[in-house]
Amino acid sequence: MEAFSTEMIAFASLILFLSSLVQSVIGFAFNLLAIPLLIWGGFSLAQGVALTSIPILVQVSIATWKLREHVPWREVLPTSGIRYLALPVGISLLYLVNRLDPLHVKQIVGAVLLLILASQHWIRIEPRERLPLGWDLLAFGLSGVMLGMIAMGGPPVVLWLMAHDWSALKSRAFMSALFLLAAPVQLALLYWKLGAEVSASFLLGLWMVPLVVAGSLLGIRLGNRLDRERLRKLILFFLFLTGLVSILSPWLFGK
Repeated sequence: MEAFSTEMIAFASLILFLSSLVQSVIGFAFNLLAIPLLIWGGFSLAQGVALTSIPILVQVSIATWKLREHVPWREVLPTSGIRYLALPVGISLLYLVNRLDPLHVKQIVGAVLLLILASQHWIRIEPRERLPLGWDLLAFGLSGVMLGMIAMGGPPVVLWLMAHDWSALKSRAFMSALFLLAAPVQLALLYWKLGAEVSASFLLGLWMVPLVVAGSLLGIRLGNRLDRERLRKLILFFLFLTGLVSILSPWLFGK
């Protein structure tokens, strides 16, 4: 943990705990929340991506094991292949973006965050049994690029799932298995491309796994008591403000 100050570690602990709690309560938003806030807390984009990677690997491993009987492997395996081909592109973009001025990185992440929120709000697709191959290539290719670049590969997959008339259980099992198969490749590519910068972040993320699990368990309990729809709207509004402030940060806070 020598690469980070005590304040940064404490801040990251709080962010990962809250992100895992929110993820369990409303079903999404771990990295949508964690990555922008970690950047605001002084971590580079690469460090933020690496820091969240191992806790997410643990989460999806547990979820996939619990849902193993419902995983549609015939769909998971070919779509994972598409993501494998796109992941190196995203990692290369991460390498390039990570060398920019931190204010510009905040702007890029903020813009992507707003695009994600807009797409989830405005895009509506009529569910059907199967989509043309072109849509598979677009959704999972984009997901692989976004996963490698900013660790936010979920939104294109969610939109793809919305276009299928699958049960909620099958959709959850598909998502967890898809992310599980991608995680080791993402970790390997991250270390290969940015090893010196992200090694300490991997260790810090591993150290925070119990905290993330605790946040997840608390989120499951709270999810049964709180008004999920109201909380979901509040979180989305907070994410919108985070993205907007990130884009406007050079003018709001200067260099």
